[in-house]
Amino acid sequence: MTTEYDLSWVVRRPRSLMNDAIHVQGLNKTFSHKSALVDLALSIQPGEMVALIGASGSGKSTLLRHLAGLACCDRSNGGQVQVLGREVQSSGRLNSQVRRLRADIGYIFQQFNLVNRLSVLDNVLLGCLGRMPRWRGSLALFNREEKQRAMAALDRVGLADLATQRASTLSGGQQ
Repeated sequence: MTTEYDLSWVVRRPRSLMNDAIHVQGLNKTFSHKSALVDLALSIQPGEMVALIGASGSGKSTLLRHLAGLACCDRSNGGQVQVLGREVQSSGRLNSQVRRLRADIGYIFQQFNLVNRLSVLDNVLLGCLGRMPRWRGSLALFNREEKQRAMAALDRVGLADLATQRASTLSGGQQ
């Protein structure tokens, strides 16, 4: 039995592509003749918080992997993905600069791989490593701005009060 989930209803009002933080048009992905994403259209404005909710196997992780450039859409009718005004992929082909784009795209895998012995804040700061000199990263020398941005991110998701707590003490939902 093949179940198809059409998430095209997500877009409710026309928006200018130039203003979208995320813009997806006509995204299709199949795995062994089973459709995971069908003609998906999605627009998210900068600063907008969106919850991606659906049953197991409905394509949530597949969509996120496409946004981060970790998966390619179908070539024949694949569609287009843009993040922060830059093309991630189009018609099943990743942008040649996708590795550079990923430096500006955060993606947390389902298996979070947090460093349990580090604090929650330190785990967030690890996301800066790709944008700083290796010697600073090796010594964990994060500057004030990086720490402030990490704290702001924790505050945004309601975890600022847990910043100094070991990651191993977080509940599954907090992770």
